[in-house]
Amino acid sequence: MNTFKAIELDAVSRRRTGQEYTLSAVNRQEAIAELLRLLNSSLEAARIDPSRTLVQVNSQLWTIVGSNAAPSADSPSLRRAGAKHKRVC
Repeated sequence: MNTFKAIELDAVSRRRTGQEYTLSAVNRQEAIAELLRLLNSSLEAARIDPSRTLVQVNSQLWTIVGSNAAPSADSPSLRRAGAKHKRVC
């Protein structure tokens, strides 16, 4: 089972509104179905853009992102540097 986040976006500016849901699903399609259940909406009433995983229900716009990644122990600067140089321990 994977974990996804559904994040509400402002339809005009595409910035976060602050409302989020954590969804447990096997894949993005099931995550979309779970989001629609939470919003009390049907698949027919939603407009889904599969290329960016945007879901529009009435005037609400949602994006679904995977949130399985474990936080890295390295700092961001070390992760960026690791792309060019090997880290010596």
